[in-house]
Amino acid sequence: MNFNRVATLAVALTTCWYGCETVERARSVQNEDIKVPGEFTVTPETAGLISGRDYSLTELEQIALEYHPSICQARQDLESARLQLNMTRSSRLPQISASGGYTRSTANNAAVHPYSGTTSGSWSGSLGLDLLVYDFGKLDARDRQCVEQIIAAEEQLRATQIEVVYALRTAFFERLRRQQLLAVALENAHQYRVHLEEAESMLEVGTRMQYDVTKAKVDWGNACLDVITASNNVKTAQGDLNLSLGLAESPLYGLTESELPRPLVEHDADMLMVIARENSPSLAVLKARERSALSAVDEMIAELFPDLNFGFSFDLSGRGFPLVWNFSGALRAAENLFDGKRNLAQIDQTVTDLRNARSRVAAAEQNLYSDLVKAVAQRDSARESSAIAKMVYDQAKENLAIVEEQYRVGTASSVERTDAQTSVTQAHAKVVTAYYDELDAQAKIDYLIGIVTSAQLKE
Repeated sequence: MNFNRVATLAVALTTCWYGCETVERARSVQNEDIKVPGEFTVTPETAGLISGRDYSLTELEQIALEYHPSICQARQDLESARLQLNMTRSSRLPQISASGGYTRSTANNAAVHPYSGTTSGSWSGSLGLDLLVYDFGKLDARDRQCVEQIIAAEEQLRATQIEVVYALRTAFFERLRRQQLLAVALENAHQYRVHLEEAESMLEVGTRMQYDVTKAKVDWGNACLDVITASNNVKTAQGDLNLSLGLAESPLYGLTESELPRPLVEHDADMLMVIARENSPSLAVLKARERSALSAVDEMIAELFPDLNFGFSFDLSGRGFPLVWNFSGALRAAENLFDGKRNLAQIDQTVTDLRNARSRVAAAEQNLYSDLVKAVAQRDSARESSAIAKMVYDQAKENLAIVEEQYRVGTASSVERTDAQTSVTQAHAKVVTAYYDELDAQAKIDYLIGIVTSAQLKE
C-alpha cells in the first residue's frame, strides 16, 4: 500500500471518527418524517384532544408547552448558545492538521530537456500542530460572554414558556367569558320570548293593546341579534384559544373551570416587585446581556495585546521512498502596531453597549413595576366590582319579579317591564365580566412575576 493511500485512509478514518455521529444526526434532521414537537402544526389527535371531552386549564397548558412553535424556537436558540460556547472553547485546544498528496509533473529546463513530455512523481505529507499559548485574556472574556448568552437563552426559554402560558390563560378565560355571556344572551332572548307570548295572550283577552305585542316583538328581535353577536364572539374566542395551543384546526372539545389558578399570597405591587426582581425571566435575560457586555469590554481591551502561539510541523517529501522528513517548531507573536485607532474605537463602542445594556435593565424594571401596579389595581377593582355586581344582580331579579307581576295585573307598562329585564341582563353580564376580569388580572400578575403553570401555584 503506497503512502498516498495510507494518508487518504488515515484522513478518512479520522474524519469518520470525529464526524460520523454528527453527520448522521444532521441527516436525520433533514428527514421530513422525523420532526420534534414545535416543528410541525400539531393535530388534535397528536395533542390528545378528544372531541366532546372537557379540559382544564392545566391540561391545556401542558399541550401548549409541548407543541407551541415559539418554545421550539427558544430551545434551538439555547442550543445555538451552547454550541457557540463549545466553538469558543475549542480555540484553547491544539489545532492538528494532516495532509498527503502525490504529484506528477514535467521537469523541463532550457539546457537539457526543453520540450520533453516525460513526467515524474513526487510524494508529500505533513502533520501540523498549532497551540495558543497566551492571549492576555481574550478567550476568557469570550468564554464569559458565551456563558452569559447561555444564561440569557435559558431565561428566554423560560420567558417564552411564560408568554405561551399567559396567552393560553387569557384565551381560556375569554372563551369561558364569552360562553357565559352567550348563556346570558340566550336567557335574555328566552325571557323576551315569554314576554311576547304573554302580550299576545293578553291581547286576545283584551287586557293589553297591540302596542304591547309590537314592543315585545321588537325586544325579542333585538335579543335574538344579541344572541347572534354573542355566538360569533364565542367562535372568535375559540379560534384564539386554538391558536394559543398551536392548532390549525377547531376540535370540538369543551372547557372546565376546575383547577383555575389562585394567587399564592395577596401581595401589593411593591412586594410583587421584589419577587419579580428575583424571578422574572425577562429581567434575567437583560441582566445576563449586561454581564455579557461587561465581558465584551474586557475582550476589546485584551485585543490591544498580541497573541502568543506555538506551532509544530512534521513533513515528508520526495520522488521515491524512503521520503525525506523534516520538522520545525516556532513560537509566534503578532501585533498590529497601528490600525488607525480602530481597536480604541471598538473599546469605546463596547463601553457604549454596556451603558445601553444597563439602561435597558433599568427601563425594564420601571415598566415592570408600572405593569404590576396596573395589574394589582385591576385585580382589586374587579374583586370589588364582582361583589357589587352580584348585589345589583340579585336586586334586579327581585325588581323584575315585582314588575312582571304588576304587568300581569295591569299596573305596570311594557316599557317598565323591558327596563327591568334589561337591568337584569346587564347586571348578570357585569357579574360574569367582573369575575373573569379578576382572573385576567391575576394571570397578568403571574406572568409579570414569572410563574409558569397552574401546577406551580400549588407548590
